[in-house]
Amino acid sequence: MKVLFFPKKKLILLGTFFLIFVLFIGLGDKVTTVATKNLKPIYSVKTDTNQIAITFDISWGEENVIPILEILKEEDIKATFFLSSPWAEKKPELVKKIVEYGHEVGSHGRRHVDLNTLSDSELINELNISKNVLEELTEKKINLLRPPNGAYDSRVISIANNLGYKVIQWSVDSLDWKKPGPEAIINNIINGRNKNKGAAPGDILLFHASDSAPDTPKALPTIIQTLKAKNYELVPVGTLLSNAKEFWPPESNL
Repeated sequence: MKVLFFPKKKLILLGTFFLIFVLFIGLGDKVTTVATKNLKPIYSVKTDTNQIAITFDISWGEENVIPILEILKEEDIKATFFLSSPWAEKKPELVKKIVEYGHEVGSHGRRHVDLNTLSDSELINELNISKNVLEELTEKKINLLRPPNGAYDSRVISIANNLGYKVIQWSVDSLDWKKPGPEAIINNIINGRNKNKGAAPGDILLFHASDSAPDTPKALPTIIQTLKAKNYELVPVGTLLSNAKEFWPPESNL
């Protein structure tokens, strides 16, 4: 039998190629998933309940916070407030009020910038700082993130999930930041806009509690009472997710 001899360098090179080949075969599915999966945030859920999540973003100002909290208290509603960490640091007394009233707190990031424009290291730093600030102020675990301006890509979703966040968008937008007037805000939520439907079970509603949306406290009582009359239950995002059969879109099931 003829024995073949290979130089040491060739043996090392062949061994390296073989190892890469084995790893590729063994991890092929995972590599494909990371490289090609189009990840999405959670816009809504499929549920057998009558629950709808009500959310408020805050990045500046203080005029609307207490009025909104009082309305929610009067209507016995618990909501999710997505807070930017610089605002929370400047208004710790309002953060405390939000928590005292029994509401859920999520992160709205640190700077109000599109997260998909940041490098990996910048993004990780941005999300970690926000999480640490909010957890210290609320003494609660922060695991929900709403990206500023709703801007994201698959990389943002992947990194946020690795840091313990679920990324939350919305399915019904009040457009209150455009200052359209209370009646328009009510209509946007109850009846929807253009081809979009109004609020229904499984939806996530978007409002703002920043000073940029002065009409929100005026519209909120009618919205809540109208949805209650339809036997809908307004809840925080965490409650909606815990009772979900499926997140929507399917790409958000991580």
